[in-house]
Amino acid sequence: MKHIKTSIPALLILFTTTACTASPILEDGEWEMTTQMQMTGMPAGTPQLPAMLHRQCLSNDMMVPTQERQNQDCEKMKQDISGNTVTWSMRCTTNGVVSDMNGTSTYSGDSMEGSMHMITQGMEMSSQVTGERIGPCK
Repeated sequence: MKHIKTSIPALLILFTTTACTASPILEDGEWEMTTQMQMTGMPAGTPQLPAMLHRQCLSNDMMVPTQERQNQDCEKMKQDISGNTVTWSMRCTTNGVVSDMNGTSTYSGDSMEGSMHMITQGMEMSSQVTGERIGPCK
């Protein structure tokens, strides 16, 4: 009987730990995101690129904001979750051009903030992303 008493608390701790790590960090739905890009090494006086707005259905299975493009094939290389922050890396090929990306996204209820770093064809780009959940996925 003593063996059973020590096993029950151990199982409760394991169950509680598993339940805490399995909780969702964002509410599934359609999110509207604004991305502001900066290109490294641009000459002084070069105008800043305009912000890009896009919508995407996000879920706890797909937490990485991406902009789907025609003829683009992306592969998620890594994804780590710590609290309400997702850290990720992916490689995309668009019309034969390979781009390596990594970034973070932090979710707070119906809003998010993040950053991304991309290297493609020897150029480096960084971007800041903000977003909000606007409703259910369409």
